Amino acid sequence: MTQPKKNNPVEAEFRITGLNDGERIEWSDGCNTLNYTHSFNHPSFYRRINATGQAIIKACSNKQRSIRSVLDLTGGWGVDSFILAHHGKQVTMLEQNDIVHSVTVQSLEKGLGNPILKDTISNIKSININSLDYLSAIDDNIIFDCIYLDPMFPTHKSTAKPGKDMQLLQKLTGNLDIEACFALALTKASNRVVVKRPLKSTSMTTRQPDLVYKEKTVRFDVYLTTA
Repeated sequence: MTQPKKNNPVEAEFRITGLNDGERIEWSDGCNTLNYTHSFNHPSFYRRINATGQAIIKACSNKQRSIRSVLDLTGGWGVDSFILAHHGKQVTMLEQNDIVHSVTVQSLEKGLGNPILKDTISNIKSININSLDYLSAIDDNIIFDCIYLDPMFPTHKSTAKPGKDMQLLQKLTGNLDIEACFALALTKASNRVVVKRPLKSTSMTTRQPDLVYKEKTVRFDVYLTTA
């Protein structure tokens, strides 16, 4: 089924084919093609979500264990949201692109039949909406313990080409309203805002993070808040 190109920044065709455990995405601009299978039902993914000590989990947690709700402003293919939900967080995942949101939701629904994933998926709520619009509209009484933001990393000629999943995401989405989202997130998170960054990049803001958790190629900058 060929999907409409709403919110699609390039003139290209996306064809999505439903599989038993996920979705197959094919992209073509007439000269180049990309194929990617999106699924949460894979042993390698099970190992990834079960890994303890991940920096993203540390960044979105605290010693008091009072961080329970997480708002993921840049849901994408849902991997980070899935990891957080698997480790006990109630995650609201936002994605403004219709195609990306549809693919992720379909894969989540198909994962419900897997007893390994069912409880995790029940912790995820996915919404097709612009993040800045969502933050601007929510009632002041609706406060998330943690707000997570993963801006699209800029490509660099000296780095290897990203995986097909990220290449497709870059073709479909962009870093719109990131600075405005971050500023508003600081007023909506009761405990912290977490920003994912390339390991050696500068901070996204002039404000220095209160905490930093590092991995080999990325880091998570933590900005403590009082809402």
